Amino acid sequence: MTARKKNKKKQNGGGFFLGAALGAIAGGIVGLLTSPKSGEQNRKDLSRQTKKMAKKARVEGKKALKKAQNEGKKAFEKANNEIKKAQARNKKSKK
Repeated sequence: MTARKKNKKKQNGGGFFLGAALGAIAGGIVGLLTSPKSGEQNRKDLSRQTKKMAKKARVEGKKALKKAQNEGKKAFEKANNEIKKAQARNKKSKK
């Protein structure tokens, strides 16, 4: 698999999570509209679920940030190594 295809595959993963989030929101709305519970109970449930989802989003956001930092560090190191190789080749060719 080429690097371009791998990048494309990695980028498409975000679409899955967006779809899952939108599906969860739509499901929640339908659940509220068809629920036999009282408005007060629905608000309490919604508040609890919102807090749980916010906590999960923070945890997943931290994981994504850490992964992005690691990938950025790898890319920087790879670019730095390539620069050093090019500089070494350039010095050899000038001799």
